Amino acid sequence: MRILISGASIAGPVLAYWLTRHGFDVTVVERAPALRKTGGHAVDLFRPAMDITERMGVLPRVEARKTGTTRMTLHREGARRPVRVDLTKIYRATSDRHAEIMRDDLSEIYYDAGRDDAEYLFGDSITSISPDGDVTFEHAAPRRFDVVVGADGLHSNVRRLVFGEEAGLTKFIGAYLAVLSMPDTTGLGDGETVLHLGPGRTAGVYSARHLDEARAVFLFRRDEPLDYHHRDVARQQELLREAYAGMHPQVDGWLAALTGPGPFYFDSITQLGLDSWSRGRVTLVGDAGYCPGPAVGGSTSLAVLGAYVLAGELAAA
Repeated sequence: MRILISGASIAGPVLAYWLTRHGFDVTVVERAPALRKTGGHAVDLFRPAMDITERMGVLPRVEARKTGTTRMTLHREGARRPVRVDLTKIYRATSDRHAEIMRDDLSEIYYDAGRDDAEYLFGDSITSISPDGDVTFEHAAPRRFDVVVGADGLHSNVRRLVFGEEAGLTKFIGAYLAVLSMPDTTGLGDGETVLHLGPGRTAGVYSARHLDEARAVFLFRRDEPLDYHHRDVARQQELLREAYAGMHPQVDGWLAALTGPGPFYFDSITQLGLDSWSRGRVTLVGDAGYCPGPAVGGSTSLAVLGAYVLAGELAAA
């Protein structure tokens, strides 16, 4: 059976790994010209995803790339003294097995685990999918597949083609997340993150043991949706500056890095609520099908678990 997967971030490579282990002929198509290195933010793997990662034989690499963040210094607007938080206690209360790792690192680890057993088409994208499994691409010649899987994230191209332009998007729930990569000139101690908290907005910065750069993270509320396109970076950065005007001089310094070359991410906190994750020969996995929103903290673990279960169910069927 020939299976096409769209997306080579997290769910795509994990699904490809397990499908090839079950004997399927797998092709992965990815719009980016190579494995994405967009800076990315820290993501969490909880017990189910950690167990699957161990079965893939890559747990030592994940452990070696953990961010090592264990402490947080919290500055509240209007408060005279910061609050010190032991993050290890929060992690233990959430899951008895956990790793925080940069998304780019995790994507590379999963890709390396199975890249020799699946075909990867970088720099290409699906343009149409017929009910019979005929697929056309922007560049590659048309092919026929038995199953097509959208593992291409919240703004899934596969979901748009098969389910409709805005299929499954919930109503606006009032928050935005931005992540900025910048030089690590923060003076953070090993394993420390700094957070500024105010009414309707938070801003924080952290790094990882193996990185020479830092990540600034911004989470803020809005009563109404903001006017921007998800690919219009200049407009997104303008909106971010407006949201954090006057918060704190340290936050102003982080925002100054917006003019630098570092990767930048900006999106609404959006959840998907599809009635079905499949239609005909097409199905969805990870954020493309059931994104819980990046503020939840379990999206990556859901993607890993979803890919593993999907591969097993396809093999069983």
